[in-house]
Amino acid sequence: MKETWLFVVSLAGMAVSAAALMLLIPSLFDSGEQGDFWGIGVLACLAVVFAVGMLYWRPSTSSSEGG
Repeated sequence: MKETWLFVVSLAGMAVSAAALMLLIPSLFDSGEQGDFWGIGVLACLAVVFAVGMLYWRPSTSSSEGG
């Protein structure tokens, strides 16, 4: 049960951090303004950490073969 909870938290965290990262990416290409590289880097690292957490804590799928 704990793994399922951690998977859901990792899924939500990755979704939020990746969405915020996608909103900040265009600021890198604006002319005349310097983007916030630290903020974008932190959000990218958070998205990667949450994605690895999702892979690590994913619920096990039990295959029941009726035969």
